Amino acid sequence: MNETKKLQINKPERFKDYPLDNEIKKALSELGFKQPLEVQAKTIPMILEGKDLIVKSQTGSGKTAAFAIPICQKIDVALESPQVLVLAPTRELTEQVKNDFADISKYKEIKCCALYGKQPMADQRKELKKNTPHVIVATPGRMMDHILNKNVKLQDIKYLVIDEADEMLMMGFKMQIETIIEKLPKDRVTLLFSATMPEDVISLSEQYMIHPENIEIESGVSNIDKIEQIYYAVDGLKKVDFMKKVLEREQPRKAIIFCNTQEQVDNLLEILRKWSGSICAVHGGMDQQIRTEKLTLFKRGECKLLIATDVAARGLHVHGITHVINYGVPFEQEQYVHRIGRTGRVDQHGIAITMVIPSEMDRFRELEKFLGYKIPCKGGHVNRKPKAETGRPAGKERFKLENRKGQKALVQFSAGRSNSTLKASDFVSAIRSVEGISNEDIGRIDIRDTVTNVEIFDGKERAVINAFKTKKVKGKLLRVKRG
Repeated sequence: MNETKKLQINKPERFKDYPLDNEIKKALSELGFKQPLEVQAKTIPMILEGKDLIVKSQTGSGKTAAFAIPICQKIDVALESPQVLVLAPTRELTEQVKNDFADISKYKEIKCCALYGKQPMADQRKELKKNTPHVIVATPGRMMDHILNKNVKLQDIKYLVIDEADEMLMMGFKMQIETIIEKLPKDRVTLLFSATMPEDVISLSEQYMIHPENIEIESGVSNIDKIEQIYYAVDGLKKVDFMKKVLEREQPRKAIIFCNTQEQVDNLLEILRKWSGSICAVHGGMDQQIRTEKLTLFKRGECKLLIATDVAARGLHVHGITHVINYGVPFEQEQYVHRIGRTGRVDQHGIAITMVIPSEMDRFRELEKFLGYKIPCKGGHVNRKPKAETGRPAGKERFKLENRKGQKALVQFSAGRSNSTLKASDFVSAIRSVEGISNEDIGRIDIRDTVTNVEIFDGKERAVINAFKTKKVKGKLLRVKRG
């Protein structure tokens, strides 16, 4: 087992005091880099010394530059061969990391490329052979494709960076990552960056790293201080109108509205763009070129509102996001942390707003337990009593909304943590495809060791159970019964 140790580093110096080429210093100066952030001050000297590192650092801490700066210094431009491989979980993050490398090394003429799915393999193969990049940034799946097709030579790789390791393992990339690592030279520097350190990440480091140094970045300002977190309790039927009121009151300079499904994104975009012209959307079902175009508009500020699924929760680094709005409670608790991390980055403050409908309240309380603190409620429209002057009971629809979470049943699927790589979002997507089932009908999802229990509201559990006698969850036919 590799031992790790925490480091005590002296007070950060200026970038111009580091032993870096003048070309890199010039680029950093133009990018506005003067004094390193904490993660950069702690990692850059260690990477320059050639040490393996495990870095635990929250999103938005400046970690991409922390590894890109020293690696750019070490690259031999004269060697026309890939020397750096960065593995990242999403297409957006691969593009972001590639661009950061390109910006930092623009006067050193280091060649970089990004490899990810939904792009023609032939085009990527041509770029790898004709342009011969020094730095390859890739998603594990697409990197495996190129390795199997013998499109890339890895014998000169000196640096392996595993970025957002926890996210990649959670997404089921463990086998691909291990296979890729086995193809790399043993004589290399391995750098692992992760926001959290679950058992799988620790196991990966123990297996493939040599006496790694452990660096843990304690944020000088806690997330709860940097990001004002609030929630509103809302009726499902009045959610869109309430969203408009929130936007009118908050007047965000730049905001992301996160939805749980692609359908929600499309529906919300259709409604809100009639109300505001400065709005765009991205989700995994869109063509990659369109997604890139929309993200570019958002980054430039030409669109101030971006509606997105969690495809944008990791790897989207946009300066000046003042608000994150959760249109619904995310099905995976870690995703809440990744979502709100899009604001309050580095030295900025932000606001995170979550809208909670009655059927999501149990899941929201579980989220608070996971976070370890209560998120204040700023009001809303749930459980309002009928107006006193009418003397009449609430309408049938309001009664249904207010009491829905008492009308729930468990549906149990024969897949859990130890026998599958399925995530909560996979179950949501599959269940929502059942005729007559909507997001509001799905409650808490509890992934256990060998089974997953899903709360279904409004007496619709029988429809779900019947449907999954033949339906599959992400290509897998599972046994399903009432829990």
